[in-house]
Amino acid sequence: MNTRLARRLELDLTQSLAATNAGLSLATWRRWEEDPDAVSSKTREACENVLAKDSETSRALAKSAAQFEKSWRNCPYLTPRQAFAIALTLDLWADTDIREWLGAPADEPLHEVSPFARFDRRVMFYVGENRAWAEKVRERCYAISDEIENGVLPFNRDGAYIDELLIAAALTEAKDFLSDMPEIFERISPRSASETDDDDDTTNDDNWDVVSDSFDDMCRWDDWEVPLYTNHPLLPAVLADRHPFTWFDVVPSTGAGYLQRLQGLLITHDEGNE
Repeated sequence: MNTRLARRLELDLTQSLAATNAGLSLATWRRWEEDPDAVSSKTREACENVLAKDSETSRALAKSAAQFEKSWRNCPYLTPRQAFAIALTLDLWADTDIREWLGAPADEPLHEVSPFARFDRRVMFYVGENRAWAEKVRERCYAISDEIENGVLPFNRDGAYIDELLIAAALTEAKDFLSDMPEIFERISPRSASETDDDDDTTNDDNWDVVSDSFDDMCRWDDWEVPLYTNHPLLPAVLADRHPFTWFDVVPSTGAGYLQRLQGLLITHDEGNE
């Protein structure tokens, strides 16, 4: 066993996740792991940086499979593997995307960094390149991920708007992780479609529609997904009412009907301008 393989195993990283962390293809990672001289110096540096990072980098894979099973095995709207995929997404954003941007913010604009790349660009007009704001999002990613491991979603407790928004942003990427990198989830028992065929309200590992619909029903802010839509007509009203700098405040939710009220104000405003 070579030292590169030994170090990767020590960090509990699969080759797929190590390649993702390095921003490389799986084939390139494998080539480097077998023979560092087979790749360019830039690629060697990217791979070495992944293995040089401390245990925080691989914190997502260090999470307890048994704990995810215990927390979510009887949940009808979220499977243990789906819960882990969401937690993994949040951890990787914090460990990789946001952390790297904070270390070298001049390399790319914040609006191109995950999870912010998933926001409507108008959100980032308010944020700009604010490092303190990005660091606070990173902090919330870690906190929410740890809560999910223990069976708690932002919808289950009082919290801040950013917490629900980060879950909304994570759903698509979590789905892709579960589909594209099944080896990461082998430690957690699957829930197949055959187990849920007789119950339309119970999800399986491949059914994310039940997850999204359930979160819609559970959310504390019914505009929880609005900042993720492109050109949503109500986003300007939402941002005027709730500046992104306030998204970390733990305040009473707007409750059901908030979007309808904003829609009513928008219609009234438009009629007044006719």
